[in-house]
Amino acid sequence: METTPVGAVAFPEPDVLDERLGAFLDMRGMSKDAVLKEADQGMGTPALAVAAGSVLAGFGNIRSDLDLLVLVENENLIRFPIQSHEHGTLIDVSIRRASTVKASTAELPTVPWPRFATVTEDAWNHRRRALNTASRLALGLPLVVTSPWGDWHAGLRGPWLREAVRQWWTVEAHRLALAAGWLLGAKPLAAGIRAREAVGAALNARAAAGGELYFAAKWVGEKLKVLGDAEGLALLRETLTPADPRERVPRCLDIVEQLVGGAAPLHAVLRWATGAGAMELDDRTVVDRWQLRALEVRRRGLPPDDSEAVIWSGPAGTVPPEDLLSLFTHNMVWLGVAHPDPEVPA
Repeated sequence: METTPVGAVAFPEPDVLDERLGAFLDMRGMSKDAVLKEADQGMGTPALAVAAGSVLAGFGNIRSDLDLLVLVENENLIRFPIQSHEHGTLIDVSIRRASTVKASTAELPTVPWPRFATVTEDAWNHRRRALNTASRLALGLPLVVTSPWGDWHAGLRGPWLREAVRQWWTVEAHRLALAAGWLLGAKPLAAGIRAREAVGAALNARAAAGGELYFAAKWVGEKLKVLGDAEGLALLRETLTPADPRERVPRCLDIVEQLVGGAAPLHAVLRWATGAGAMELDDRTVVDRWQLRALEVRRRGLPPDDSEAVIWSGPAGTVPPEDLLSLFTHNMVWLGVAHPDPEVPA
């Protein structure tokens, strides 16, 4: 049973966002007009331009940069990142095709996730990027707004966003915890890293449930501070304290369960990792990654390496057969988790 407290989402008011942006710009001797000029990079007239990132979320510091998300109506554009140093500070300008962003964010509250049949490495990363974009836009300050994009932007600031962000971090915590457990015997140091990441994801889920929706994982400590979550901060400090991974990993897995509950009814799903290749030789299969390193397993009949077929799946508490576990520990396959019923999200 989850112990995460649930609080109301309090999106920053425009005057608060304007104050945060103004303080950042004043410190660097910049004006808002200078930022606005960066919105026009010759890719089309901005339909929506939003100042965003850690500065607008309230976590920024003297070393922070400023994010500027610009949506344009340009059918030839998908994503066009630019780093500007013209004004003596780093402004990360991300110019995106407006219709693409609208479509990807529309899926977040409406499409059941994670679905067993469609949990692939590409789909996982697509959802992560969509949530990152949605949260940055929702927590940012619009500098350029054209109709109907103002109403669309306002729709991002709804209660559905908290649930989508909380769900992502909860499921990601379970995925990373499974990986840590599977790695512990063969690669304890790698297991320790995954276990710490799993606790970080679980604490991010806790922060999201409390109303802190900024998606970047590294700010979890600041989110917990804002919430006054002394217990969460203590768990984070414990997790980051150096220790033997053989002792730390089991403790981290206990913390994950304490924070986000058990992994059931999620199932583990193994598919080929990006860049994996497989060739059958007699009674075995040679699997490589980018043709730079290879591993031999005494098994035939694995799915084609250019397919997204499931190599193995099982309830979250089970472990793959030894040879397939070896493919995982050598980073030849990608681990996802999903609900076995595609119509019911975890």
